[in-house]
Amino acid sequence: MRNSSSQFKRAYSLKDGEMNGVHGESPLHNFVKAKQKINSTFGDIGKYLENCNNFLADCKISDDNNEEIKKFSTEVSGYLAQVSGISEVLARDQMKVAFFGRTSNGKSTAVNAMLQDKILPMGIGHTTNCFLSVHGSDLPDPYILIPESNEKKNVKSLSQLAHALCDEKLDHSSLVQVFWPKSRCKMLSEDVVLVDSPGIDVSPDLDLWIDKHCLDADVFVLVANAESTLMVTEKNFFHKVNQRLSRPNIFILNNRWDASASEPDTMELVKNQHLSRNISFLADELKCVDRAQAEDRVFFVSAKENIMTRMQKHQGMPQGGGAIHVEGFPARQLEFENFERKFEECISKSAIQTKFESHAVSGMKITNMVKVLMEQIVGCAFQQRTKLEKAKKEQENRLEYVKEQLEICSHDSKRQIKEITAKVEAQVTEAMTEEIGRLGLLVNEFDHPFHPHPGFLRTYKKELYSHLERGLGRNMTARCSNSQTQVICDAQRDMADRLRGLLPPESPEVSLEPGTPALDFQASYKLDVPSLCTDFQEDIEFHFTLGWQAILRKFLAPHNAGLAIALGANIQRNVQSLVPTAQHNAQSYSTEGRPRASTQTSSSRDVMTRYEGDDVTLAVIQGLASLTSRTGTLVVIVGGLIWKTVGWKFIALCGGLYSGVYVIERLRWTNNAKEKTFKRQFVEYATEKLQLVVSFTSANCSIQVQQELTSTFVKLKSLVQRAKETLEENIIELYKEITRLEKIENDAKILRNKASWFESELTQFVAEFGLEKSKM
Repeated sequence: MRNSSSQFKRAYSLKDGEMNGVHGESPLHNFVKAKQKINSTFGDIGKYLENCNNFLADCKISDDNNEEIKKFSTEVSGYLAQVSGISEVLARDQMKVAFFGRTSNGKSTAVNAMLQDKILPMGIGHTTNCFLSVHGSDLPDPYILIPESNEKKNVKSLSQLAHALCDEKLDHSSLVQVFWPKSRCKMLSEDVVLVDSPGIDVSPDLDLWIDKHCLDADVFVLVANAESTLMVTEKNFFHKVNQRLSRPNIFILNNRWDASASEPDTMELVKNQHLSRNISFLADELKCVDRAQAEDRVFFVSAKENIMTRMQKHQGMPQGGGAIHVEGFPARQLEFENFERKFEECISKSAIQTKFESHAVSGMKITNMVKVLMEQIVGCAFQQRTKLEKAKKEQENRLEYVKEQLEICSHDSKRQIKEITAKVEAQVTEAMTEEIGRLGLLVNEFDHPFHPHPGFLRTYKKELYSHLERGLGRNMTARCSNSQTQVICDAQRDMADRLRGLLPPESPEVSLEPGTPALDFQASYKLDVPSLCTDFQEDIEFHFTLGWQAILRKFLAPHNAGLAIALGANIQRNVQSLVPTAQHNAQSYSTEGRPRASTQTSSSRDVMTRYEGDDVTLAVIQGLASLTSRTGTLVVIVGGLIWKTVGWKFIALCGGLYSGVYVIERLRWTNNAKEKTFKRQFVEYATEKLQLVVSFTSANCSIQVQQELTSTFVKLKSLVQRAKETLEENIIELYKEITRLEKIENDAKILRNKASWFESELTQFVAEFGLEKSKM
């Protein structure tokens, strides 16, 4: 009889097989799904880290952050290399199950039964001489690869290379890779690799085997001989595996259980004995599972029966004979299918955990670290941007202040320049008027040999003109220059003081120290006397004071010019000498430099006015006078009248006195007298001429002062203008830098959020496939 626990286990196994069978979705597909998902995720993480690396390579925030960003870039490069390595491992990762056991326990037969074909050599005795790994292949024809060779060999050569009975056998620790078409084995299409091994009692190099072929196995299957108990050799091997791996997944297949059919009386007792020892080994000795789980890791099967039945079914042969007639075969068949189901569930879960859990955790740590780095970048960019925005605001306020103050200064300076030029013009007018009044003194200071000869007079005039121009210029400079220079300097300093406050602190000091060109200003008083006096005609001929024409001109002409002319006064010369003067000065220059009509002098206007009313009389008298000599006629008439009145003695006395006076005056008419007369005539003429250019000279001087002050203000204003332009350029540069930092900040936020998204994806992966969150 079977005990209750055995009956419960078998019933559970049968029920599980009936529910899941071969028609449900294989648990191995979870590994494929997990592999696809984590591969896709890590591929995206790799691209993301490349973007992060490129972003950090171009990321420039400030000089203070350069070293820190370089450090971040180095860290991300390390993460990228780590993710690339993980991606390569994930792309190669497969579920690996290793079959171990003593010689001739049926390891190769169990593998072939799972593959549903005789792929690996099997038979009695020591058959498998080396390690054999069976991989799925997308090619239609199977092939094998031997160590240290990439040559694809026919799979039929496997019976010689891996068979212990052949002479060309390989070394015990060698690995022959068998590539079987996935289309011929569903298990291989689910990324499962089955590894068959030589008997663990063949070679003492167990440590080498474990390190070389077992450390990456997800499930170990111990194929034991049900006809004997669990051997010490088998236990020692798995004790060594347990030392190198933490809680390995071990299944125990008690193979050749079909032998129990010959002894039905003791079959249940033997099974319980095997089961008890196997559970004790797994739970108590290895401590890789608890006792409840250990019972689901022990199975009693016949691999030979299953391979025969499955090959018959695969070949389309009837299953009416052979193994199915052996007593207990259906139960052993269900037991093998139950083992496969449990094995698939275990290896899928184990492979996901062992191969993907640590990578998922590493991915979460990497993305979390990158997220922290991006948060720091966001913080640094924000701080720098805030600092630059504050600086930009200050620069904008400063620029607005400079514009306002510059406009105010410009308006005030124009008003100040206008007031100063008006003051200078009035000062020059007053000074020049006074100097014209003292013109006689200046002319009398002229000391040069004089002679009435026309050639000598030309030289004398030239020198006199130069003397007058130099003297007037010197006197005007002495009277006006100091005050003008002081006014200009004060105005310039005031401009400099006002505009200095508009310049940035680092600008060169704006000052007007002595010796600068601005303080060397001196107005020009060039009067061009030769041009003014070009039509001056001297009269140094002797003229008797008591001459008839002189008496008429002096006493009668001012009251009745027509009568004076009628009586013989020669005043035509004086009138003609005034008319050219008025014509010559009919045009002069206004204070703005434009030509304007000059006013005639008062004397010329008076004479011309008197003659305007007597035009007809003057014409008649001049016509009569032209018929005879006026002097002779008058002498005869006057002489006749006096002769009749006073007699000849009185006339002779008066004539003698008159002649004596004439002789005295004539003797006194020397070169000095002529020179004095010349200078007197010149002073009268030059005074009249210079009065015509007073307004022009004062306006010209004020224009020079205006130009000097305007030039100074323009120079100072240009400094402020350059400072204003510098402010504008700085504002533009700050705006560009702020925009660039905003882009860095936004890009870093996007990368930070993407890191959070990858972290959530990996967290979801861990939850979806039941991985341990404690390792996160």
